[in-house]
Amino acid sequence: MIYLHELFNDCDVILPIPKESPRNPELEARIQKLKAQQNAREYQTMTKNIDSMRKFLPEDSIAYQMKQINKQLIAVAQFIISVITGFVFGFIGIELMVGNLDFGFRLLLGIICALIIALAEIYFLAVKLSETDTTSKPIKSHQD
Repeated sequence: MIYLHELFNDCDVILPIPKESPRNPELEARIQKLKAQQNAREYQTMTKNIDSMRKFLPEDSIAYQMKQINKQLIAVAQFIISVITGFVFGFIGIELMVGNLDFGFRLLLGIICALIIALAEIYFLAVKLSETDTTSKPIKSHQD
């Protein structure tokens, strides 16, 4: 009986060499641009204590923080208003279109409509937050 490893003792395994395709020049230019931007940001954070004009970044100001809070409050208010209007549509609007319905059924329709709208709003909020997280800067260490 011949085993498989005995057959391979006298054989040479020649693996094919993969072809290296050249990088896309547009991609390479974009990578170089992003590296230059990252290096410039790191340099600005390293040297901000030296020059009094660069001491505070725009993200450190109260106005910037208030704008961020305002954006978040608007997003929460939009979420609440859209869920409430979805409930009102399911509770009152469908009855106006169809005719008299039982109170429990109207309540169920309102909750279902509000739930569907809430899930859609949560999805869009998550997409929006994930877009802003990729462009945000890393957390700075305390430098006082």
